[in-house]
Amino acid sequence: MKKRTLTVLLTLVLALCLTCAAALAEEQKITVQWTANNFYSFDNNANYAAEEILVQAHVLEGLVRAATDENGSQIYLPAGAEDWEVSPDGLTWTFRLREYYWTDGVRVTAQQYVDSFRRLADPRNGFDFASFVDDMVGGKELYGMDASTATAEEIEAAKQNLGVKAVDDATLEISLRVPASQLLSKLSCVWMSPVRLDVIEAAGEMYDTDFNTHVWCGPFTVTAYQKDNSMTLTKNEKYWDAENVKLDEIELILIAEASTQSTMFKNGELAVLAPSGDYVSAYRNGAEKGDYTYIQNFAPNVTYFYFNRGGNSTSGLMESQKVRLALSLAANREEFTAGIFDRYYPAYGFVPFGVTVEEINFRDNVEEPLKALAAEYDTPEKLRQLFKEGMAELGDTRELKDVTITYICRGDSAIKRAQQEYWKALWESVLGIKVEVNVLGDSSLLSAERKAGRYDIGQAGWNGDYNDPIAFLEMWASYGTSIRYSGWTEELGKKFDAFIERLNATSSAEERVKIYAEAEQWVVCDEVAAIAYMYTDQIFCISNKVKNVVTPFVGPYYDFTHAYVAE
Repeated sequence: MKKRTLTVLLTLVLALCLTCAAALAEEQKITVQWTANNFYSFDNNANYAAEEILVQAHVLEGLVRAATDENGSQIYLPAGAEDWEVSPDGLTWTFRLREYYWTDGVRVTAQQYVDSFRRLADPRNGFDFASFVDDMVGGKELYGMDASTATAEEIEAAKQNLGVKAVDDATLEISLRVPASQLLSKLSCVWMSPVRLDVIEAAGEMYDTDFNTHVWCGPFTVTAYQKDNSMTLTKNEKYWDAENVKLDEIELILIAEASTQSTMFKNGELAVLAPSGDYVSAYRNGAEKGDYTYIQNFAPNVTYFYFNRGGNSTSGLMESQKVRLALSLAANREEFTAGIFDRYYPAYGFVPFGVTVEEINFRDNVEEPLKALAAEYDTPEKLRQLFKEGMAELGDTRELKDVTITYICRGDSAIKRAQQEYWKALWESVLGIKVEVNVLGDSSLLSAERKAGRYDIGQAGWNGDYNDPIAFLEMWASYGTSIRYSGWTEELGKKFDAFIERLNATSSAEERVKIYAEAEQWVVCDEVAAIAYMYTDQIFCISNKVKNVVTPFVGPYYDFTHAYVAE
C-alpha cells in the first residue's frame, strides 16, 4: 500500500502554530458579505451555489479539507479522515476516520459517507453533482440510470453496487474503476461530506430550509438564519479540533451595493472584501499602503468560444479547422484582458493556471499550446490566408468581404456590450469578414438558437468543480457537457475519448500530465474545438486584524476554520 506523505501533516501543524503568531482580540467575531439570495438549501448533497458551499465548508467535516501551500498550490489536509492509503494500482483508497461527533453526540461513521455517496448519485434525486462518483466502481451505472423507467429495486441494487464500503465504523474503502488522482479534490467538496439518513427522514420536507432540523460535525454550527438576508455561524464546541478554532462567531450578511461593501471594509466592519468592477484597480493600487492584505489568486475558470459543428452553421464554414484556427489566432488576448477588464490572464490553452495533477503544477510544466501558433501567424495577412485556405478546402470561393459569421451571446450590460463590440471589430478588421452579433435576452432564447443551428460561434465560460485538468478537458468527451450546451457532437466527442482511454490506463501523475498536454493541444490547436481566450482570477482583500484566512483554489472562497481576530 502507498501511504500518503508526512508533509501534509507537517503543513497542518505549521498552519495551526500560526495562531500563536499574534495576540488574540477579546472579541472573536467577524462579519462577511454573503449573497444571501443565492442560498437555496441546507442539504449538502443538493448544494451547488458558492454561498451554500461557504456555509457547508464551515459546518460539516468531510474526509479532507482543501488548503493552499506556501506556493499557492492546492493541498488536502486530514479532516474527518486521520490518514489514508492507496493501493499500488491506484484503484483502492482506504480512509481511517478520526473519532469525531455530530452535535447531537452521535459519532460520525464510515457508513454515513457510504449513505452520502449513494444518496448523491441516486438518479431519483437529480442532484447537480451526482457525477462526482463517476470514478467509483458502479458510479456511472448508478447516476446514469433513467429514474423514469428504472424500478426502485433496480436503483437500490445499483446503489449497493457503488464502490464504497464501510469496513467498520472508522474505516471507509473506496473502489475505483480507473485510477483517479483527482479523488481527493472531489472528496474535499461539501456534497461529499457525510449525511445522517435518520435526521433527513425525521426532517422530511423541512430538511432543505430549516437549519433547526440539522446536526453538524464541522468547526461551526448554524444558530440563526434570515432568508435572503443573513446567517450566523457559531463555534462548535464539540468539534474534534475545537481548541484550534479561535473565532466564536461568523456573521454572514447580504450587502447589495459594492460601494457599501467597500465603505464597511475600510471602516473595519467587514473581515474580507472581494472587490469587483471599478473597485478592483482602486484596491490593487492601494495594496502597497499595507492597510489590508491583498491576494490575487488564480481561479479554476476558462472563458472561451464554441463553434456550431452540427454541419448547419450560418456561414457554412465551421467545419473547416483552418477557419476555426484563424478565428482563434486573430484574438488579441492581451489587449482584450487589459482593455476590457484591466485584470485576468490571456489564455493560450484550455487548462487554467493553478491546476495540479497530484503535486505537479500543470501550467508550470506544460507550455500553453497556442503560443507557438500565435507567434507563427502574427499578421492579418497570414491569418486571412489561413482563413481563405480553409474556405478553399470546403469549396467556398467567396471573397472574405462577402463572408458573414454569426456570433450569439447573452447580456446587455455595459461590460457585456463592450465585449461584444470588441470581438466584432477585431474579427472584421483582422480577417476582413463581417460579424453579426445576435444578443439573446435570456438562456432559453440562446438555447433555442443553438438547437436550431442559427449561429457560427457562441460565448461561454467553464468553472472546474475540482482540481485536475480533466475537470476542464473532459467536457469535450462523448459524454461531456459540451454536447448538451454547445454545437459539439457525440461523434466528435468519441475522437476525444481516445485520451480518456489512455488516462484510464495509468495512475502515474507524470504520464497523466503528458496525456493531458496532448489532449489540450488537440482541443485548442489540432481540432480547434474551442477558442480559449481568458483565465479569470480571484481577488481578496483581508483586514489586517484577521489572520489565518485560507482562500482555496477550488472550494469555498474563504475558510475561517483557523482564522482569528488579532488585537
